[in-house]
Amino acid sequence: MKLAKWFGTLTLASIISISSFVSTSEASVYKDFGRIAGDSRYETAIKVSQEGWSNNSTKNVILAIGDNYPDALAGAPLSKKLNAPILLTKKDAVPAAVLTEIKRVGADNVTILGGVGTISDKVVNQLKSAGVTATRVAGKSRHATSAMIAEKVGGTTAIIASGSSFADSLAIASYAAEKGMPILLTTPSKMLPEVEAAAKKYNKVIIVGGEIAVNDSVIEKLKANGTSNVERVSGENRYATAGAIVSKFYPSTVGSSLVASGQEFADALTGSALGAKKKQPVLLVKQASLPSATKAIIQEKSVRELTVIGGEIAVSVNALDPNPPKPVVKPVVKPVVNPKPDIDVRKLIVDESYKYEAVPYKWGGTTPRGFDCSGFIGYVFKQEGISLPRTTGQMAEAGKEVSYANAKPGDVIILDLKNSRPRTASHAGIYLGDGKIIHAGFSSGVTVMSLDASWANWDDKIVSVRSFVKE
Repeated sequence: MKLAKWFGTLTLASIISISSFVSTSEASVYKDFGRIAGDSRYETAIKVSQEGWSNNSTKNVILAIGDNYPDALAGAPLSKKLNAPILLTKKDAVPAAVLTEIKRVGADNVTILGGVGTISDKVVNQLKSAGVTATRVAGKSRHATSAMIAEKVGGTTAIIASGSSFADSLAIASYAAEKGMPILLTTPSKMLPEVEAAAKKYNKVIIVGGEIAVNDSVIEKLKANGTSNVERVSGENRYATAGAIVSKFYPSTVGSSLVASGQEFADALTGSALGAKKKQPVLLVKQASLPSATKAIIQEKSVRELTVIGGEIAVSVNALDPNPPKPVVKPVVKPVVNPKPDIDVRKLIVDESYKYEAVPYKWGGTTPRGFDCSGFIGYVFKQEGISLPRTTGQMAEAGKEVSYANAKPGDVIILDLKNSRPRTASHAGIYLGDGKIIHAGFSSGVTVMSLDASWANWDDKIVSVRSFVKE
């Protein structure tokens, strides 16, 4: 009897000991994580390159713009194909540290993702002066660029993801790159002709994201074109979608995983190239909290090692804390009013407008299923809390009038395309800078268009430039 009691006590103690070990082991993955980070996204990309590529280990580097995501979304599979790290540049100049890194890995060829409006020829000339050959992969839109990249990647299975945001495409980028699957970008309801033609070449297509991101009309079109093997992987949000990808495509146990911000694109992009090389997924987190879906997949796959890509501004220590401490509320003796950080509303408007590139034209359309010119502008501004009149004629009479010479990104350019006399407002677009607007065109849908010299003539087609941003 005493022996049985002793044995039961021993067994219970053992269970408690083992449980404590498992709990401690699980906790350590959140506390003892690694970090690859520089002082900026450009420096972080260099650190990622140094982690994955030794001196004189490759002849290729991929160069993407550091402050906007559209042309870079499909870059990871090409990175794997070329054994090339993804480095970041500014529009008109390659940072000196990036040039040094290109030389360190031994690259003599740089593949630039995007047209001259994204990365100018000044960068090309700078690379040539440094003795590096620069080639450009650029279509007329992010969607067309993804089709051109797919042509270089090849493979038998393709990924299709929304080109309107970065999260879904970057959630699967590491796996797609590892398996040699190109990423084709689409609008929510329609594949552009270049993407549709590219998709026909693949025996299997994996749709990433829910029906809001890529609706069933895209699947129907794929099947009508002869692609019978189409599957979708998605979650209720970007973090759950990333988790669903890891759950479906990775082994039952994932020893190590990379982690990046789900709120910014740059670190997830450059990290996906390293993830493909190391056969590791990239999980997404918020800046200061661990999404439940990310925590669940870490537990499901028994992940024991996490490495964050990016500094604490992108992913703080709390972002990997499964049980963050509750804030201590202290009585405030004297209220202190902190000034609100400056928000670049114009940049937000421009970034928002790019999300709907290639959405089709629809007369009277005011939603992402179809826009007319004023419906598009009104919708974009509404997302930033700015209410605009419904028609171009009303817009031409509202806001603050500025000269074309003083137009800023985020202003509305009112146009007369009918050559009326007197001039009347018949069309409008959002000014992007560098003589370009983004507009909902009758034949092209939402697209970027350059204003040539004749457009810049105030007495010709430009009726008015209106500013609706308070400054």
